[in-house]
Amino acid sequence: MYRDNSNTNLDSKIQSPQALYRGLYVRIARKLNVDPSYVSRVARGDRRSSEIESALRQAQEEINQQLERGSSAAENRFTRSAGGAKRLKFLLKDNRNRVRKRWLTHSQADPNLKRVKLAAGKRTAPILPVIDETMKVMNLGLKEMATASMKAAERHGRLRQAQGFTAMGLVEEYNLVRRCVFALALEHLEHMDPHALLEDLTQFGEALDLQTQRALRDYLAAN
Repeated sequence: MYRDNSNTNLDSKIQSPQALYRGLYVRIARKLNVDPSYVSRVARGDRRSSEIESALRQAQEEINQQLERGSSAAENRFTRSAGGAKRLKFLLKDNRNRVRKRWLTHSQADPNLKRVKLAAGKRTAPILPVIDETMKVMNLGLKEMATASMKAAERHGRLRQAQGFTAMGLVEEYNLVRRCVFALALEHLEHMDPHALLEDLTQFGEALDLQTQRALRDYLAAN
């Protein structure tokens, strides 16, 4: 009677169909102490052997299970990617600190921005809330965007006025956000759906433009 052992069991690691079938007849032949060509003939229907047929059925079931697991894993990866790295909002969610650090580097190198002496934490404090708000607002239609609450942007404008930033400096901070987000998307372009990315970046840019206007309005109102 055919039983599982280390020679006939399939590797638990997900493999391609070709890898799973490769050497199947040899594995069964070794287990049953017959010639691989005999196993092949039984598989083709040229010979009959209940023992070999049972072994082939069990091996086929194991291969099917492996392929199903592989398919599920691939689907999960695709779903996670399609719902995550393939869409801008999930890409940003996974790279928030990276964007913040890159934004800080640009800010500290900008002549107009670096003249305001701030600790790194205070300089970057309003940026991630602004990005989070952008990602939330960008899913709205244009009319809804125009009337949406943008408290993070408004706080950003008032804060920068109090800290001594110029109005142009405030606007430049939003330009740096755009630069960092677009750079991140380009770095992951090969893993993203280009049509979805174009749509996301367009909506992101529209939301960011409105945030810039809100921040600037509150900056000027605080004068």
